[in-house]
Amino acid sequence: MNRRETTKAETSEIILASAKKILLENGIVKCTMRSVAAEAGVSPASVVVHFKTKTGLIEAALHEDIEHTIMHAIAGLPEDRPLLDRLMHIWGAMFRFYDTNRNLYRELLRSTTFETDADSPHIKEQMDRFLRFLSTIVRDEQAAGNIDSRLESLVAAESLGAFYFMMLIRFIRDPEMTPAAAAAHLAKITQQFLAGIEPQLG
Repeated sequence: MNRRETTKAETSEIILASAKKILLENGIVKCTMRSVAAEAGVSPASVVVHFKTKTGLIEAALHEDIEHTIMHAIAGLPEDRPLLDRLMHIWGAMFRFYDTNRNLYRELLRSTTFETDADSPHIKEQMDRFLRFLSTIVRDEQAAGNIDSRLESLVAAESLGAFYFMMLIRFIRDPEMTPAAAAAHLAKITQQFLAGIEPQLG
C-alpha cells in the first residue's frame, strides 16, 4: 500500500510513531516537522495538515504513554488504604515514569506548560479527566466522613493536583532527586493539606 492509499487516520498514526521514535532516540530539539516527515515517508506539508504545530505533534506523540501510566496506576489503586496512601500510589508511579527519560519530559513540560488549550488539547483532556477522578475520590472520602463535607470536591482536587505539579517541576529540575524522595516530600505536603481539611472533633 502506498502513501496515497492510506487513510488519514493511518497517516496520522504513522506520523505519530515516527515522531515518537525521533523523540525517544534524539530528543525534542531534533524532532522537527521535516525530520518526522522524512522518517514517516510523507511530505512536511502532510505533517502540518495532521498536526498544526510542533508542540501539538510532540504532545500527541507522548501523551499516550503518560495516559497509560496514569490508567495503570489507577487500576492498581489500593481501595482499602487511606486517601494519602492511594494518592501516593499514583504520584509515585508518575515520578517513576518521568524518571525513565527525565530530559525528554523536561522538554515536554517546557514546550507545553504555557501553551493554550487549543494548542495542546491532549494535555487539557488528560488534566480534566484526572481532576474529575480526584474529585470523585474526595467525594467518596466526604461520604465516609474522612473529609469535611463542606469542602468543594473539585477545589480540593485542584489543590491536590497543584501540589503534585509543583513537586513534579522540582523533580524534573533536580537531577539528584529520586522518584522516592519526590514522592516522600509530596506525601508530607499532602498530609499537611489533608490535616487542615479533616473535620475537627470535640
